[in-house]
Amino acid sequence: MRWLLLPLKLLGLLLLAALLSGGWLFRDQILRRLRPQVSRVTGVLTGADAGVPDAAGLTRARDKVDSLHGWHADSVLLSASEMASLVREGLPPEVRDRMDSLRLDLGEGRLTVSARLETSRIPADALGPLAGALEPWEPVSATGVVEVTRPGQARWRVDGLTLRGFTLPEQASRDLVGRALPGAPDGAIPFDLPAGVARLRIRPTGVALYPKETR
Repeated sequence: MRWLLLPLKLLGLLLLAALLSGGWLFRDQILRRLRPQVSRVTGVLTGADAGVPDAAGLTRARDKVDSLHGWHADSVLLSASEMASLVREGLPPEVRDRMDSLRLDLGEGRLTVSARLETSRIPADALGPLAGALEPWEPVSATGVVEVTRPGQARWRVDGLTLRGFTLPEQASRDLVGRALPGAPDGAIPFDLPAGVARLRIRPTGVALYPKETR
């Protein structure tokens, strides 16, 4: 009886070899299809979700905020991309014009923003030894806490700025942000929130927005 199983075993080995060969030959196509799914699963498991602002994210964020009023929800949760879209939309035009390729990362009570900053308009005395060594636009990363100053208005207070791979001390970071961006005294960058948003809570998994309490 064992000799009857031999053809089946050979057939199984041939099929396995064919599958392995096909997987190797088409590995690039397979990886391209799997990579987005793996990235999404990894983001959910780790809470690491870098947000890039776009029109779709802004629409979703606005729809969620509308539910605070129309549906009288207690809160809504925004993804990093949705929050990034709201932040970029809410920045003063003169600040938005000096930042490009914005990306937002969520931390515990903090926002970290990576972007290309127009350094050509920063006064030379504010740059110190870096004056003359920077490109007109430089990639930077800044981190800080966000506080709602009144319903519909918030400010992001930078306490760490990284430029050319070097993170400046807290006060130096705030001073440079204040000199680089108009209307950002001591590194506090104001931005608008949708009307009626009175409180927010930032976590790596998302940003919860809360409405103004009514009595």
